[in-house]
Amino acid sequence: MKPVDISVIIVGLNTRELVRNCLRTLRDSNWGGYTFEIIYIDNGSRDGSVEMVRADFRDVRVVANSTNLHYCPAGNQGADLSSGRYLLFLNNDTELEPDAVLVMARLLDSQPRAGAAGCRLLNPDGTDQWSARRFPAWYNGLLGRRSVLSRLAPNSFPVRRYLFKDELAAQAPFSVDWTGTVAMLVRREDFAAAGRLPEDFYYWHESVFCHRLSLLKREIWIEPTSRILHFEGKGGGPRPYAVRRWHILDFSRGAYRFHCERYGLALWHPSRWFAAASLTFRAAALLTALWLSTRTERRT
Repeated sequence: MKPVDISVIIVGLNTRELVRNCLRTLRDSNWGGYTFEIIYIDNGSRDGSVEMVRADFRDVRVVANSTNLHYCPAGNQGADLSSGRYLLFLNNDTELEPDAVLVMARLLDSQPRAGAAGCRLLNPDGTDQWSARRFPAWYNGLLGRRSVLSRLAPNSFPVRRYLFKDELAAQAPFSVDWTGTVAMLVRREDFAAAGRLPEDFYYWHESVFCHRLSLLKREIWIEPTSRILHFEGKGGGPRPYAVRRWHILDFSRGAYRFHCERYGLALWHPSRWFAAASLTFRAAALLTALWLSTRTERRT
């Protein structure tokens, strides 16, 4: 296998048209002399995704799993097949501006202490998704990226600080605590040193991975001029009630486990139990709201 500069790794499940649009924008990107390969890992699609990629994007390497391995195992599977000095983990529900990958790669080349780089993620209407984050404090359960209070007070200091809003507006590269694998460019050697994507996490795997990078004294940077459109929540296929319920529970479990790992909390540490109680209450409230909304939908 001939080594390349950038290995793009995409994981998909029953999202044929999203994958098509993502691969089209990759094909039309300005790579600025960087060599690249694209690896598509399909997690058991039944909508013709594999056949479409093989027919329309013949330069893409395709792996068709028979079942859904979930994101991290499939992402690691793609990394095992790759040859790039940089690994770009890219969601299948994204569309890239022409120089999005190029400016991220140049950022990593210019920052020797950076282990990973992210971009500016945008909603379909052009508004920010806030891809730059600090590790959460206790109050971010109420003042998180998508919480009600954050929507009511989007420019309050805790929200601006947590989401690096001022730094994004300045349009210059800056370091963060973590960013998502929606679009994350990672040095191969740092990816291996941090233990690869944590396969025992679904939600919070990005925080865990970036925290493990930070323990190695490696930095995570954001390049605001790298802009990628993200159709958030569409990349995993349809979400019936049972799937949405699972997402709420797994998010809460992941948040608890990350909190314990980040602070190295012993079993009987008070912070561990406070986090468990708070996250249980939050999950119960969200599950109740989900149940009520599902009943309303069934009646209409």
